[in-house]
Amino acid sequence: MNTQSAAEKMLETGRFYTALELGQEFKESAKRASGWLFNIRSGARYKTIETELPNRKVKLISIDGRTMPLNKLQNTALLFKRPRLLVGSDSHA
Repeated sequence: MNTQSAAEKMLETGRFYTALELGQEFKESAKRASGWLFNIRSGARYKTIETELPNRKVKLISIDGRTMPLNKLQNTALLFKRPRLLVGSDSHA
């Protein structure tokens, strides 16, 4: 799990997330998810909407100008849903 994976999930769902909610989504600690949110909020690649403190929530709007999740873009380009075997797999070839 990394910042990019968290960002893709946030873009896919379109929801506002706290560190706790994001951590629960990936079965990770809130502290680790807080780091991902910090990277997303401060990174030049990501455009976000943030609520005020306390209980800041972050919603990801785009990644490198892309407003659609990568898996949805791939499905659209292929004109069919990618086979489950290929989705999220690490090729060891």
